[in-house]
Amino acid sequence: MNTVTKIVAAMLVLLAVLLGGYAFILATKPPPEPAKPASEPVPLSEKKTPVVVADKLLPGGVPIDAAALKVVELPIDPAGSYRDVSALAGKIPKFDIGPGTPVTESSLVKGLTLLLNEGERAVAVPVDEVVGAGNRVSPGDFVDVFFTLKQGQDITKTQARLLLSRLRVLTYGSASAGGDVQQDNGIVVARSNNPPAPAKTAVLAVPTADVNRLLLATQNGKLQLVLRHPTDETAPDVSLFPEPPPVLAAKPGLTKEQREALEKAENQAYAGLELAGLSGETAKRPVPAARPRQPAAAPRAPANTVEVVRGTKREVVGF
Repeated sequence: MNTVTKIVAAMLVLLAVLLGGYAFILATKPPPEPAKPASEPVPLSEKKTPVVVADKLLPGGVPIDAAALKVVELPIDPAGSYRDVSALAGKIPKFDIGPGTPVTESSLVKGLTLLLNEGERAVAVPVDEVVGAGNRVSPGDFVDVFFTLKQGQDITKTQARLLLSRLRVLTYGSASAGGDVQQDNGIVVARSNNPPAPAKTAVLAVPTADVNRLLLATQNGKLQLVLRHPTDETAPDVSLFPEPPPVLAAKPGLTKEQREALEKAENQAYAGLELAGLSGETAKRPVPAARPRQPAAAPRAPANTVEVVRGTKREVVGF
């Protein structure tokens, strides 16, 4: 065996000894302890979430008072729940909410009704490209409503005039000032890149006393929405013109307070309006004064007759 072979064999033996020693060290070393998590997981039964609940009965349709709410820690987090009491102050429940019940978004009134001022009603009217000022009307705009009536059975002359002034547009087609999603048969219409369908209806905020006018004009004439600048507050002075008579006359024998109540918008709306009154035909035709009844004239005896009296009897005899 030459010298080179001896050196190589010695090195291999040395390497085998080193590997064996390293293997022994690894075999005798204790296994490493598993890393501890930063925080122990909290059992689900111990999780608490701050939720705003009713501290007392919240009547439906009545604005919520912040003093009637409180924040409690609950093991559940209801969908649409609130964390801050101030976020619910002034909101209106759809129905009664009992004490201890979480107040959620689904239990609150939403939509166009919150955009109406006191004494206003939301009324839908039919529109098209012409009626809607070339479809340039948008929710939030102010419009004047003109209307035309054609000569017919109830109208003696064709006419066009201003019907209602400075009405707010709540919706126009699928666009809404309330930001709610338009629905079709209860199914939410998905938004897409396709152009919206032509508008067929517009919803206007109308004073209660004027709803009858708008309905009559819609059913019997043609409407025209006319855009106006939002800062333009000019309006016709209706006190300069005769008031059309209502459909229902007031009851006789009303007290002073009851006669004053007849001027309220809701009572005027209930009294109604005739088409003749809307068109001004009633104002043009004065009601003739009742003529006093004349006493019946005594019957005249015809010519060539003579009156014959026999006791208490009288008779006319011709000759």
